[in-house]
Amino acid sequence: MVNPKKLEEFISKFPLLVSVAKKLNKASIDWMIGGSSCLFLLGNKRVPDDVDIFLSDNQHDKTDELFNIESYTHTSKAGPVRNSNPEDNHSIQFSSHLEFNFDKQYKFSVTDSVKQKRIQLEYKDVNLYLLPPEDVLFIKALLQRGQEEGKKDIEDIQNFVNIYPIDHKYLNERIKKLNAKERVSSIFKP
Repeated sequence: MVNPKKLEEFISKFPLLVSVAKKLNKASIDWMIGGSSCLFLLGNKRVPDDVDIFLSDNQHDKTDELFNIESYTHTSKAGPVRNSNPEDNHSIQFSSHLEFNFDKQYKFSVTDSVKQKRIQLEYKDVNLYLLPPEDVLFIKALLQRGQEEGKKDIEDIQNFVNIYPIDHKYLNERIKKLNAKERVSSIFKP
């Protein structure tokens, strides 16, 4: 599923990820790589600038304690998100409590169904986990960021759905759960 050469390229760009993953795994913290990093590892061509690690809302405090760091709330035009960075290195970012405020408020969190769909891979005996790509696409569809924000959300979605088999049933369940059909339906047309 994940091209070993792509994984090696990714790890060489973000070498801190391996020690972070080991520490998270040893502490039994549920975590998943999301954003453009997840899509890149699953075949998208665009190389990510950083690694977004999604945490369950109730595990962010434990993670900050484990790494002896403090969280901060980043508020963008979309809304607030809780972030923290291991070793004060902004190439890796822990994120939880995602809130998007557009036509209405959408709260994205790592639920049991998300954990069940996560993708596990291994790099030199270290387990790495990916957020289900459907959730990555869903977040990008909610955000709809473009050039003015230095992002390519819609382009990423359009490219990725052409190279990866999307679980539309799961995606639709997630959209329904957040009541976001109106916001994202034009992006996920059949």
